[in-house]
Amino acid sequence: MPEKNDKIGAEAGTVTIPNKEYEVMKARADERDAFYDKYVRAHAEFENARKRLEKEKTDFLKYANESLIIDFLPILDNLEIAEKHIKEAKDFKAVQEGVDMIQLQIQGFLKDIGLERLKTAGKKFDPNMHEAVETVESVDKEDGYIVEELKPGYTLNGKLIRPAYVKISKKKPACPGENDRRAGETSNQ
Repeated sequence: MPEKNDKIGAEAGTVTIPNKEYEVMKARADERDAFYDKYVRAHAEFENARKRLEKEKTDFLKYANESLIIDFLPILDNLEIAEKHIKEAKDFKAVQEGVDMIQLQIQGFLKDIGLERLKTAGKKFDPNMHEAVETVESVDKEDGYIVEELKPGYTLNGKLIRPAYVKISKKKPACPGENDRRAGETSNQ
């Protein structure tokens, strides 16, 4: 039981401690308040940065293609001019030359942004780059070589964005009598 002289518990809410302990506790409370203030400020700054980054991301996505479109506009202008001349054209060759020039302009534009057409002619079929649509029997080609490109494939900065749709060769088996006849032709010569 506490004694009558003991201050703890004598009065509700009052505690007596030495001055040195009080100063230590006050310093710790002030330090805690300073840390809490820093935490609140850091949290507010983080939230503001997150909101700013989210807005920048939205704006970036909204206007990401702006420079691409600006570079494409001259091609669009040339297509409109060509369309106007096609309606009035009497010289088919001049129209064809104009369309060919626009085609070259488009190809140059696409190359500048990193788009490359896959080369398929005479290549061995690669399932990572090509999609076989049809198999064609061939006497003069080995199995798995590309015979014809049906739709071109493209890479963008080295990454495949569309495989080439191709026909591939399948070695046609020789007729049973054909090998014997060929052997006879070579031995007679």
